[in-house]
Amino acid sequence: MLFYLELKNMNKKKNITAAVILAAILVIVDQITKYAVVKNMSIGEYKPLIGDVFGLEYIKNTGSAWGMLSSHTTLLIILSLIIFILIIYGYKNLLCSDRYKILRICLVVVFGGAIGNLIDRIRLKYVVDFLYFKLIDFPIFNFADICVTVTLFLLILLFIFKYKNKDFDVLLGEAVYSDGKYIDKNESNDSDKNDTVENETDENEA
Repeated sequence: MLFYLELKNMNKKKNITAAVILAAILVIVDQITKYAVVKNMSIGEYKPLIGDVFGLEYIKNTGSAWGMLSSHTTLLIILSLIIFILIIYGYKNLLCSDRYKILRICLVVVFGGAIGNLIDRIRLKYVVDFLYFKLIDFPIFNFADICVTVTLFLLILLFIFKYKNKDFDVLLGEAVYSDGKYIDKNESNDSDKNDTVENETDENEA
């Protein structure tokens, strides 16, 4: 039993280490691409990659993804910090089983993307956007936006087609998945309390 617990703790540490590395890689890629754009393009300049279909156009975005909440930098920073706390909390809850490996990866990708844009907001007071689908005049975005929006869409699909309501309870910390079973934390706590009461009663009777 002790060996099993030690092995489980080792796996958790490995998962956390891998998560930190993945998030760091995503942030580095995001910041490098933005740096390259800033150094090689002027604001509003368009460089076609696929003619008039898709290309690069450097803009300063004071809002969130696709320009929403423009000029609300402080609010966006606060919202980002709240999201980070929720992601870390959810990730910790999903460490209970390999069943949630893909969910953990998704949370890390969202985390990495959100950090990439947060760095811009704190350092520059705006976000560097540069990817532009000119053909349909789609709002200009960046690598971090892709990490966040695409992964959030994937999370929605996963909870629709792969995971159950109980898995959502695990994400929220209301249940634990272990050995193929869902264990409700409230029921577990009630059971522990009942066991304590029974033991005290037995001791008093003795």
